[in-house]
Amino acid sequence: MKAKLPSWSTRFMLSSSMLAVFVASMMALLLWACEKDPVKGWTLYNEPPPPPKIVSLHSAIKNCVPPYPVSFYQITEHKLGNVQFFWDFGDGNTSIAQNPNHIYQQPGDYVVRLIVANEIGADTAYLSMSQLNAESIPVQVDFSHTHFNNNNFAPNRVLFDNFSTGANQFYWYFGDGQEDNNDNPIHVFSNAGTYTVTMRGTCTDGSFSETSRQVFVVPAPKRIFIDSLTLMLPRGDRSGSIFVEFYHNTTFVGSTKSTQGRSFPVKFRRANDFLGGYFFDFVNFAANEAFKFVIFRENGSNPPIFLYEIILSPVDIQNRFYPRAYYQIEHVPPITDLFIDLYISY
Repeated sequence: MKAKLPSWSTRFMLSSSMLAVFVASMMALLLWACEKDPVKGWTLYNEPPPPPKIVSLHSAIKNCVPPYPVSFYQITEHKLGNVQFFWDFGDGNTSIAQNPNHIYQQPGDYVVRLIVANEIGADTAYLSMSQLNAESIPVQVDFSHTHFNNNNFAPNRVLFDNFSTGANQFYWYFGDGQEDNNDNPIHVFSNAGTYTVTMRGTCTDGSFSETSRQVFVVPAPKRIFIDSLTLMLPRGDRSGSIFVEFYHNTTFVGSTKSTQGRSFPVKFRRANDFLGGYFFDFVNFAANEAFKFVIFRENGSNPPIFLYEIILSPVDIQNRFYPRAYYQIEHVPPITDLFIDLYISY
């Protein structure tokens, strides 16, 4: 894989800063142009990497009368290499933060300019702030919400995003008796139900506005599927045919196929690599429940040789708000190089 360099006569004429930019650009191009092929090694892309592209630029005005505090937000794609941000707020002030805050002391028809650049290129976007050319602006409130980890099982953790303008104080009423005054709160709904969440935004002069949204929370799941299980064993236990059995408390659920692989970790996937069953049924998320993963080595007789047992508590899954993956569920007490990566769904 070769890169074309300038001639020797031209190369020596480059200043140190130009040379640094050139080398950085070539490194970025080479990193983008090559991908690792697990069989043949490095493979060359035909297309060079694209420069940064600003796909979204917006603001949130945090008061209805001057001075106007404003928070700016951008979303940029293709952020490779040394990415730099430059904001010109249109009033003589600038910033190099990714998502800056700025206070406009006086009303005015301002135009904000954002430049995002790296060694490959740059992109420029403009945002009109003409609404600030007034002695006051109306309070307009709006918000959205996201269920943590893309589920709405109770207890449910919900993240709220505030898109309001003109307000600098916020009051949230979650419909379950709880309140908050953060700009972008995170709230846990303990029980299943339909909740009407109301947000009020208030300005310095006392003017306010309200809006409401409904949040739906369903009962906790009763069945948890094992999507895949990745097993890591200490080097001294990797010989022979290894398999894992699953238990919900003392009830046998199923097991993995046996593996002769000496290269660890090894992965078992639903459903072909599981025998019997691959889901825990009638889960109550009680403190005394346990998902047990018992690791055996086959020895040609029954019973096989017991190696280890690793336990995961369903109440821990619930308290962590139903993550879809548990990384390194470890033996207690911990043993070096012994863990299970468990990927689950509901």
